[in-house]
Amino acid sequence: MPQIKLTYTPNLPAQDKLESFVLQLHQAVSPIISSDVSSFKTYIQPIERSVIGLADQNKAVIHIDFRMFAGRSEAVKQKVAKTIMALAQPMFSPSGNVVTEITLEVGKLDNDNYYKVIVNQ
Repeated sequence: MPQIKLTYTPNLPAQDKLESFVLQLHQAVSPIISSDVSSFKTYIQPIERSVIGLADQNKAVIHIDFRMFAGRSEAVKQKVAKTIMALAQPMFSPSGNVVTEITLEVGKLDNDNYYKVIVNQ
């Protein structure tokens, strides 16, 4: 059920760890939101072109947009955010002279307008 979009700039250090990070995120957040880990969906999207500040090439960005069905308390949302950031910080720590900015938005999916069908099962 959770829908996660992970976008990043081309100069992000440790891009080879993105899938590992996502799998850890699924495992860590699953019990917090009481959702089966097999229902997590993460879409990893590189940003081909971006401008950060005054076109600073020594700054990388990774943004995580985490959406789940409504009804979770603020305490649960905060725990999700802290858990994701705690996983992301060591994994995407700066490399060389590239400063890495990690941003996260925890929000809700609109239960009334979310549709799903499984075919060929």
